[in-house]
Amino acid sequence: MKVENNSLNYVLSQVQQPARVAPLEAHKMSRLMSESASDSSSSNKSASPVQKTTDIVSQSEAKVTAIKEWYEVLKSSGNFSLTALNRSLDGVLTSSSDQKEALWYALNQERSAKGTDKASPELLASLEQELLGSFSGRLLADPPKDREELKVLLSEHFSLSAQKEQALWHSWAELKETSDQQSLLDLVREELSFVIQINSMVKNMLTYSHKLDLS
Repeated sequence: MKVENNSLNYVLSQVQQPARVAPLEAHKMSRLMSESASDSSSSNKSASPVQKTTDIVSQSEAKVTAIKEWYEVLKSSGNFSLTALNRSLDGVLTSSSDQKEALWYALNQERSAKGTDKASPELLASLEQELLGSFSGRLLADPPKDREELKVLLSEHFSLSAQKEQALWHSWAELKETSDQQSLLDLVREELSFVIQINSMVKNMLTYSHKLDLS
């Protein structure tokens, strides 16, 4: 019996027991698996470039729609004072840049309608005063010494070249009525002539541009 027990103990001792994982190693493996699952989840949730582009387009379309609807409501209200003009934007467009974009849209619409039964002279005057009047007032308060200073002022107030042209036209019209601002008037006229030429060149390029025939 003793021999048999010894034999049995020997056989059992030769059986390989499963390796025990240390607690530290088990925790490390669990953490790595969790991080991998989290990375996979985040990767799935992140928007693709196509989706991001689609979102940007949708946001732009929504903003354009809001601006057009605001303009129609403003036109139908019949109240075109500066106070009413600024108040009408509250709650419609939140950012100042979007509100300024809406005002420029309205100004361009009113100038296109000038001379027709759709024109609103009072609204046009309010829009010009709001968007352009402050710039001409700035020129009169502290006239630029040369064209370089004038260019800097234009860039500070207006982001688009077409807006700069309109601002210069407005300032030139107001300066013509003054008798003691001849040097400033000449400066504005010179810069206006330059801006008109640049805008005309850009317009022609956009109008008559075509694909190159590489065949």
